[in-house]
Amino acid sequence: MNELTKRIFVAFFGIPLVLVLTWLGGWYFFAVILIISMVALWEFYDFQKHNEIAPQNISGLILGALVLFIIQLQRFDLILAVMGIGLLLILTNEMFRRQQKVSSNIGVTLLGVIYIPVLLGSMLYLSAVVQQQLFPQVSSAWFRFVIMILGAIWICDTFAYAFGKAFGRHKLYEKVSPNKSIEGSVAGLLGSIMAVALVKLLGVLPLDWGQVLIFAVAIGIAGQIGDLVESWFKRDAGVKDSSAILPGHGGMLDRFDSLIFVAPVVLIIIDLFMLNR
Repeated sequence: MNELTKRIFVAFFGIPLVLVLTWLGGWYFFAVILIISMVALWEFYDFQKHNEIAPQNISGLILGALVLFIIQLQRFDLILAVMGIGLLLILTNEMFRRQQKVSSNIGVTLLGVIYIPVLLGSMLYLSAVVQQQLFPQVSSAWFRFVIMILGAIWICDTFAYAFGKAFGRHKLYEKVSPNKSIEGSVAGLLGSIMAVALVKLLGVLPLDWGQVLIFAVAIGIAGQIGDLVESWFKRDAGVKDSSAILPGHGGMLDRFDSLIFVAPVVLIIIDLFMLNR
């Protein structure tokens, strides 16, 4: 089975499954975010071995899962307590592991929790905010909003790759990702704008043009930064893909690196500028 066939096979089964669980919402959508987060976090910890760092895989996964449960239950008053207790336990556990690079092990363990479950957990809070406060009059508003985000990210990535390969002349950030170009990045941002504009034009969501521009620019910029950050981590570790768990696609972190940055940025924008207080 060649790489293209593998990619099509995974997409054919994976995308509909994610969409169905997202449409069902509630704990079904929570299961999607939990699985993505736990697999991506494991990948992040695993490729740190190339840097001779040994994060506490199990401790990080447990703490990350607890944070996601708290967000799902909207018990935000417990987050500081859970993170504080988690830190104390991680510090204590490290003393008995007989590993080198103690500070790096602890730091990467906590970084992984914040970078993946905490940031991606914004999607869980967004689900309630979008449906109940931003578009309460729209049926399945959250599902439509997720389609907008994922579609804009995908089109942004596609435009950035295609136009960058065809017309890219100026490097975007060669130190982190030598194949990305400024031309491709601009095309990706324009692709994101087109995708969100299409959501309005087709009546998928009742957005005004100001909201179209804000969401599109936020997704286009944050998504590309998320992609660069993950490339930076992989380059530092000397790996091409975060794992091979998704044949033809690399790892879970490779597939959702943009969403990790987009989710909290969109949540912040909605909370600061779009909700009536």
